[in-house]
Amino acid sequence: MLDSGPEVYRPCDALQQTISRLYRQAGIKGGSSHSGRRTLAARVLAATGNVDTVQAILGHQCLDHSKPYMSIDQDTIRRAYELAL
Repeated sequence: MLDSGPEVYRPCDALQQTISRLYRQAGIKGGSSHSGRRTLAARVLAATGNVDTVQAILGHQCLDHSKPYMSIDQDTIRRAYELAL
């Protein structure tokens, strides 16, 4: 018991469970907090081409920690190639 009242305990995976439940309720299969982060990272990378921006958005101090979240689909690669020509 704290001076401000009872402390509410939340297990460390409570946020993950909540996000997964919200995805299921929305009819999205396989959705998780990490899949949302991967989607965000991939879209920011595709839009800006800037890995430093992705790293900052994900809140990682080390770029190596951000790399697993960054992937680019074939359409994005194709568009980038066509723009470069």
